[in-house]
Amino acid sequence: MDPPNVCTARFDEVVTGGRRWATVGIEILARESDGSVPTAAWFRGEEYRLEIEDEEGVAIYVRRR
Repeated sequence: MDPPNVCTARFDEVVTGGRRWATVGIEILARESDGSVPTAAWFRGEEYRLEIEDEEGVAIYVRRR
């Protein structure tokens, strides 16, 4: 379980139309000062947008191409 001020973030890339969905990495991210998950995050120089925080507390960020 992560400390309360961080979350596990999974970064996925989706090809237009959803035909291909691939996980490209996982990192630990700092939460916002109010404890919420950031709505956007950078991974390998690309911006990803928060898609959902799953039931296990993993924030899933997506970049659509």
